Amino acid sequence: ELYLRNNELEQLPSGVFSNMPNLSQLGLSGNRLKTVDGNMFGHMPELKKLYLHNNPWQCDCNIISLVRWMGQTKATMSPRDALKCVSPPQLKNKSLSSLQPGKLQCNA
Repeated sequence: ELYLRNNELEQLPSGVFSNMPNLSQLGLSGNRLKTVDGNMFGHMPELKKLYLHNNPWQCDCNIISLVRWMGQTKATMSPRDALKCVSPPQLKNKSLSSLQPGKLQCNA
């Protein structure tokens, strides 16, 4: 189990959890994460609980892999309804679990 709550983390290096295949619980709530590469969680087959709430999620094309992973995982997410977009304005307060990956845009 690894709890990194309330540490003002703004980003996670893509391979940060690659050597932790036995990790079963990961707490990343209460940080400053705007986006996370959902593919990094694919390297944690034992992951049962993931806490991502209370982060300022930026719901654009950079969050597509996380949204896709959320749709496929059997892991329990921190209250799914608590994962909300803060930007862009048209998606503010939308739940990440309600997003459609193909419709997430990035400004060129």
